[in-house]
Amino acid sequence: MKPHRRGITRITWFKLTVCACLAAMAASLFTPYPAQIIRALKGEPEPATDAPDAYPPHTSLPPEQPDQTQTAAPDTAGRPGTATEDARLLSPWTPERTIALPPVQYPPFPPVLPTRPSTGALTNIYELARGLNLKTQANFLPGTLASSDKETKSNYQMTLTLNVKQPQALTKKEDILKLNPKLEAILPDLSTLFSHARVSPYYGQIYARKQTEIRKNLASLTKLLDRHNFYDTETILEITHPETRRKLLWLQSEMDVVSDGSDGDRLSTMPDKILKSSFYQPSTSYRWKKRTDKPNPLLKPWQQRLAAYKASLAKAPAAEKAALRSKIDHAERVIAELKRYSFLISEYDPFIVVPLGVVNQSSPFSPQFGDYAVVIVDGKLYPALVGDAGPRYKTGEGSLRLSREINPKSGPYSRPVSDLVVSYLIFPGTAEPEAGPPDYEKLTAKCRELLNDIGGMGDAFKLHQWEDLLAPKPPPAPAPSPSPSASGKEAETTAKDGKTAADKPSETPSSPSSTTSAPAAP
Repeated sequence: MKPHRRGITRITWFKLTVCACLAAMAASLFTPYPAQIIRALKGEPEPATDAPDAYPPHTSLPPEQPDQTQTAAPDTAGRPGTATEDARLLSPWTPERTIALPPVQYPPFPPVLPTRPSTGALTNIYELARGLNLKTQANFLPGTLASSDKETKSNYQMTLTLNVKQPQALTKKEDILKLNPKLEAILPDLSTLFSHARVSPYYGQIYARKQTEIRKNLASLTKLLDRHNFYDTETILEITHPETRRKLLWLQSEMDVVSDGSDGDRLSTMPDKILKSSFYQPSTSYRWKKRTDKPNPLLKPWQQRLAAYKASLAKAPAAEKAALRSKIDHAERVIAELKRYSFLISEYDPFIVVPLGVVNQSSPFSPQFGDYAVVIVDGKLYPALVGDAGPRYKTGEGSLRLSREINPKSGPYSRPVSDLVVSYLIFPGTAEPEAGPPDYEKLTAKCRELLNDIGGMGDAFKLHQWEDLLAPKPPPAPAPSPSPSASGKEAETTAKDGKTAADKPSETPSSPSSTTSAPAAP
């Protein structure tokens, strides 16, 4: 018995016939017969076919062949609308309106270009801001092909040269008297001081730092140190008095203005222009621990600034996050200092600024923060403290209080003295053991004592006495009350005066109505 094979479909003639019919019906859909059948069922007539020689509209006639004869145009007189169309086509064309065009303006002809570039040198001298003179010179030399010259870097280069005269330190008394002729009368021992003076190493260090600052900025074509700040130090002398052995650091310079510092214990409020300023520094290098619970007025603005930095850090791109983190670290350090320390206030305290490379060094002539100093300018002597540190390459800076006492027109952006006529006499190692707010009576007495150690002052000169503008004002004294004895005497005198006035006849003339008597009764 043969096994039955399942799953195999057999193809029969019936199936083939059905498939052929279905294929024929599908193919008939692409012939015109289905449309004719539909029109026949609907009773619609067959559409008229176009003539074999007709052409579709908007199609040009074929070009005339040489072997074909020209046929006459059919007569269209009997067609409606043909005469109107022919008359319109045969009528001449007339413009509907005249358009006036503006005249054409041709650009001027360009100047005649040179046939060949000129060679030679072009020199210009510019005077830049803040005293820096710039001399430029462009040299054009004949070369070869551009494709060859572009391969050599030296063919297109700039050589930048800055010429600066390096000054020498002042060492002679005659030279210092040219700057301040009254110094010999102010300091009787001036000759002795200069005979024992030597140029401090700090002078060379400061000018070496000036050179470094200029070289660094010159290579990157950024802002250079201007002429005023380069020539701001006439001399720095280290002097030891031969008799008292008192050490003195003499700095001859000009005076710029510093406007920094805050102290919540002495000044609990500050103007809005300071609270909102992004340049005002709330601290000075000379500081002491807070003595009250009063908050520093700049504490809240710095806390708000810190919160703004942290909010910006969350949304800042990756390129700006490093700078924001640095600002956050700085703000946190400032806030910690404001909570713990008090500082000098430039607007109220007289102090000077010493370069960072000079202050707090190991030399016995290096001043410390809090040391006493005397500023001599224009024949006057001003006691001061070493209160802050400035840039390493700059000298000559005083607080706003000191600057305005020297020149009332000075301000945060206006220096009191621009010439090198300010003498800073700094006494190293004289700071008080415990730092604290300035005591102006003690400041004057201590500076007078230190001046006596170097020969004293002239008889016609005296130290300026500062007034403590932040000291609490005493309450007004009550009006004196009269004593009992004085009151009795005053009452007795008044009674006597009244009696005398009553006994004395009146000198005032009486009116007529008062002198006329009334008529007698009948």
